[in-house]
Amino acid sequence: MTDPPAGVGSLDQVALLEGVLTGAFFSPLHLTDLFGFFWGQEGLLGLEREEVFDLFVRGAIAAETIDPEGAEGRDPLAWLLGIEEPSAVGAHALASLRHDRPFLFHRLLYFLPAVREGRLDPDEFELVEDFLKQAMRDNLELRLAAETEIAGVRASGFIISGMEQDDPPPEVIQAAEHILATVDPAHGGTDVDLVLWMSRENGLGDLPSELAGPVMVEVWSRWVGAVVGSRPDLDLLRRLMPELDLTADQLAQYVPPEMAGHVIGAQCPYCGTRVALELGETVAARNECPHLVFVGTSDELHLMQALRRADLGSDFVELMTSYYHSPPDLDLFSQIANDLFEMLSQQGRVRTAPIECPTAGQGFYFLKAYFAEAGDPQATRH
Repeated sequence: MTDPPAGVGSLDQVALLEGVLTGAFFSPLHLTDLFGFFWGQEGLLGLEREEVFDLFVRGAIAAETIDPEGAEGRDPLAWLLGIEEPSAVGAHALASLRHDRPFLFHRLLYFLPAVREGRLDPDEFELVEDFLKQAMRDNLELRLAAETEIAGVRASGFIISGMEQDDPPPEVIQAAEHILATVDPAHGGTDVDLVLWMSRENGLGDLPSELAGPVMVEVWSRWVGAVVGSRPDLDLLRRLMPELDLTADQLAQYVPPEMAGHVIGAQCPYCGTRVALELGETVAARNECPHLVFVGTSDELHLMQALRRADLGSDFVELMTSYYHSPPDLDLFSQIANDLFEMLSQQGRVRTAPIECPTAGQGFYFLKAYFAEAGDPQATRH
């Protein structure tokens, strides 16, 4: 049996603290759940980092448009998370997903309580933004439920660690702030990662035994509070997700331009051809490549469209279609699409390349080009 990390009195105490801190109803809480709690929407939990960055960019642009005065003197993450009417910002940001991230938008709609319970019909609204603004006012109060849970878990953790007061002493606060200021992002992806790093990988360092337990609890409560939004810590979020640490000038480069008049391109990873597409009312190929199969986002529905070159079979496609239209099976659809794409990528049968557009800065940041091997017509795949 290994010795406990410095500062923790016994393996029993370590096990108890682990169990309490990772036993909350929301555990594992992912860093990428940030906007699910911000907008109070279950359909925005469990996102990938690319999706979180996309929501951040769209949300910050919408927040600056709706409340330009509130954006003055602050960086995009601060003005987005500090907006007084998140539902209005969310309505504009999320409405744009229906074209670029159709699966995510589809999933969001299914999880909206007003839609799920039949109280709102999207077809009755002329603008999708108006529908979303009204539907998102009726959220699940995810933050309130999490705040109640955090308070209870925090109190139990302090009792186990030998401290029965709600407000920890200054030395506990200082130690917790130091750990959060220096924690490697690799250890802060979920609350479980963070707790196990502290309890099993000496993440607490050489703290004296009387401080280690309370510090472990304080670090956890500050981390989950930052993600849930009950205890905002923008510096921690920027440190753990540096892609969100944009200035206003940097954000301006990501504003999507008008499509017409731009040429986007990517280099084929198979033959090296530089493909080019001219955008407008229709997309015209300026330079073609037999391997280019799709241009889109990392959205699961786009993954399936890019994989059409593979021998998926009509029965499999029909099964995936049924999953897509069944709310309980949406996560299954997502998992299969991602697993299938990863498998074919590892086999070298499908690859991606970044989209570049010299006339639009980072305006097409959300797009990537999908390429698939041309295949041997004489080969037989099983």
